Amino acid sequence: MENTPMIEAMLQRKSIRKYQKLPVPDEVIAAVVRAGQQAPFAAQIYSVLLSRKKRNPFGAPLLFTICVDMHKLELIMARRKWAVRDQ
Repeated sequence: MENTPMIEAMLQRKSIRKYQKLPVPDEVIAAVVRAGQQAPFAAQIYSVLLSRKKRNPFGAPLLFTICVDMHKLELIMARRKWAVRDQ
């Protein structure tokens, strides 16, 4: 299989547990949010919260929290006559 630039980026990914205390430019934040908005998702049933607190986990300069509106998802599923499977 041929590695595309995207596959290569995913394979080179690593977790960081210690962050530099540098401010993150607004352009970088906007690019990350925009990329997340392009991810495949059934409907726009989520909110993105951004925290710039000094006490984020691991000292991270930013913390993104994704909240899914399950009630909205249930309404969409009911309208499409989709059933929720018990797991």
